[in-house]
Amino acid sequence: MMHRTSLIAGNRELLHVAVGGSPGAPVKTQAREAISRAVAEIELAGLPAGHIVRSRLWGRDAEARRIGSDMRLEVLAGARRGASSSYIDSERLPAGVDVMIELYALRSAAAADAKRIVEYDPEIPPPRFVVLDGLLVLSGDTDRSEGIEAQLTNIRAKLDATLAAGGGSWERVISMSVHLAKRLLPGIGRAMLTAKLPPLRCATSISTVEGYSNPEKLVEIELTADLSDGQR
Repeated sequence: MMHRTSLIAGNRELLHVAVGGSPGAPVKTQAREAISRAVAEIELAGLPAGHIVRSRLWGRDAEARRIGSDMRLEVLAGARRGASSSYIDSERLPAGVDVMIELYALRSAAAADAKRIVEYDPEIPPPRFVVLDGLLVLSGDTDRSEGIEAQLTNIRAKLDATLAAGGGSWERVISMSVHLAKRLLPGIGRAMLTAKLPPLRCATSISTVEGYSNPEKLVEIELTADLSDGQR
C-alpha cells in the first residue's frame, strides 16, 4: 500500500507519503522496504530526502513497532532525520502488514542541508525538533506519569519549553496531532486537552491508538509551528 498527498496551507506545501510493508514478509524486511520506498517517492516528486521534516511509524504490535523504529534510525539517518513518533495500532494496518511509515517533506527552495536538527539533552534517538525554511516541527511528546491528567500537565510544560527553544509559541502553531490511548473512556481525552492546552485556531486532529513505546503512556502530541512572520 502507498498513498501520496499534498497538504497545502498558504504558500507552504507538505508532501505526505504513507507506505506499508509487503504483506506476509518478515517485519524487518517490511520496515526496510516501506521506509526506503517512502524516501524514493519523495525524491521522485522532486524533493530532496533532506526535506523530510516528520516521520510517523505504525506497528501491528510492540515488537513490530520496535523493529520498525530501529530500521527508521538506519534508513532515515543524517540529513534525512526529521521529528518523529511511533505508535501501535493493528486496526490501522491492512491484513498481513506489520509496519507502515508516514513521511512529511517540505517543498521549499531552501537547500536540504539548511535543515536545523536540534537534539534532546541528553541525546535520544528522535530529535527534539527540526526547522526548515521557517517551519518548526516537534517530535511527538509523551509522558509516563500516572493518569492522563498528570501526563497532559507534564506534556504541556515540555511543549512550552520546546516551542520556546525553537523560537516559536502556541500562537504560531499551525497544526496539532493528538494520539490518545483507546483504553481511555470516550470523551475524557478531549475534555482533558481542553483543560490543559491553550485554545488553538489551527487544524487539530485527534485519533486513538492501541499503544506507544511504553505501556504507561496514554497520549502523544505532535506540533508544527510557522516561524515566518506571515512573509510566506
